Amino acid sequence: MRYIVFAVLTASCSLSACAAVPAPGPRLVGTKSPSAESIDGRAEKLGDGIAVISFGAAKLDRAKIAAGIRAIENGVYGNIHSFLIFRRGKLVSESYFPGEDENNHQGNIGLVRHNRDMLHDIRSISKSVVALAVLVAHDRGRIKNLDQPVLDYFPELAGEHAGGQKAQITIRHALTMTAGFEAYGDGRFLPTETVRLLFRRNLVAPPGAKFAYNGGLTQLLAEIVHRSTGRDIEEFTREQLLAPLGIETSEWAKRQDGEPDADSGLRLLSRDLAKIGLLLVNKGRWGGQPILPARLVDEAVAAQIEIPQEGEAAALGDRMGYGYQIWLPSFVIDGKRVLLIELTGNGGQKVYIDEANQLMVVVTAGDYDRHGLKKSPLDIYFDIVRPAVLDS
Repeated sequence: MRYIVFAVLTASCSLSACAAVPAPGPRLVGTKSPSAESIDGRAEKLGDGIAVISFGAAKLDRAKIAAGIRAIENGVYGNIHSFLIFRRGKLVSESYFPGEDENNHQGNIGLVRHNRDMLHDIRSISKSVVALAVLVAHDRGRIKNLDQPVLDYFPELAGEHAGGQKAQITIRHALTMTAGFEAYGDGRFLPTETVRLLFRRNLVAPPGAKFAYNGGLTQLLAEIVHRSTGRDIEEFTREQLLAPLGIETSEWAKRQDGEPDADSGLRLLSRDLAKIGLLLVNKGRWGGQPILPARLVDEAVAAQIEIPQEGEAAALGDRMGYGYQIWLPSFVIDGKRVLLIELTGNGGQKVYIDEANQLMVVVTAGDYDRHGLKKSPLDIYFDIVRPAVLDS
């Protein structure tokens, strides 16, 4: 197994209030077969804006991909629900698999026959979507400056913290998880005053100095979008990000106070999740039209801060950067450094972008809070996809 579990990622469930894995239920959800494409991974052009390319044109070894799909079907990589491969921004392979699943706010939904028409939790990839919404609001002039203090949007708290370090926390600090607050559980189960409670936490580092994964900062960003645009994060994202990408079907779970769960509540189709990744691949453009300027996309996927690695990860030369609610891992493989852009969510929700090889992989899964798996979605990339490239 190539993948070393970074300490900060291992801790993400405890910091995101992930639900415990339920016992398998007897229910069967979904009326379609797992997928006609699950045997050989052939993709289908659907008119949803996603271009399709053949294995030959993509320079990918079809036999290796087919063997990998069989390994996924046999459970080698855990409870995988969908597996999509893109080359040069076009869909090459698309497979779906039956498996136990959950809805983040409803619990166990039983054995599901996953297919391209079914929504799936993307969990903390919701954070990346919120960050993109912040950038859209900034580009539209609703958020003037990413270095603006966040308390400018919360005048009811500004007086309480005037003159202190908390007054120096900016939108960029929230985007990069460097606000300096001590870690605490997900804001999903907090009362309405999530931001007030966040600012009651102690600072353990000066703003901008240290990374600390904190779902409350994502909820804070969502509220800034709400206050700056007059639309809550669900409405604004649907109108200004999802709709321009041709995403017509989505769900955003609500917290106990009725607000959208910005931290981990979004559900998307796998092909629509891929569109979020393709927006990054295409430097903010979709269908030839700009949704975000390339400079903001470049900022989002640049390492705004480096997260120190320890133990085996450090010994292997692994690194982890963090952009705007986006992970940026890199590994030394055969003496060469491999850089990835990673959108990640609990349970195995993944988008991996390998810009050097013009590859993107999308995985959804149901391994919520399960640790110690012999193979992970990142192993799918290194075991199946990368070795299938014929022109590297």
